[in-house]
Amino acid sequence: MKRIALTLAVLTAVCALLCACGKAKAKAKPISEIWSQIKNEVTFEDFSEYDDVAKLNRNYGITEDMVAEFAGGKNGSGVNQEEIVLIKATNEENAEAVRQSLETKFQSKLNQNKNYNAEQAKMIEGCKVEKNGLYVTMIVSDNAEQITGIFKKGAAL
Repeated sequence: MKRIALTLAVLTAVCALLCACGKAKAKAKPISEIWSQIKNEVTFEDFSEYDDVAKLNRNYGITEDMVAEFAGGKNGSGVNQEEIVLIKATNEENAEAVRQSLETKFQSKLNQNKNYNAEQAKMIEGCKVEKNGLYVTMIVSDNAEQITGIFKKGAAL
């Protein structure tokens, strides 16, 4: 009886260890690959992409030394407030600074649209700025949920 109990205890411990290991976490893709996938799955109209850090600096005060990788852009119509920023910061301190810059822009965008464009303000209210480790995103889009899902899967978050 003691042998059976001991054998069951050992088997239970081995099973617990094997189950705890689970699958290895997927490796994060470069942001450029994730952005390409987003563009393949989501339609953007009148969209101007960010092709250099100077645009990030001009729009958000985010400098080159803060950014390891980035992608995104915004609608150029002046009416549609769709704007997507995907950034991998160089370190934790810069990630927080990027988050604060994007949060400031997000709040400004929301406040401006509350007064004159209720439809766009509603879209913005359904979106957010997120920080996950070194990754910081501002996804303002009618397709925010879909874009966020693609990004999180690609960045292995």
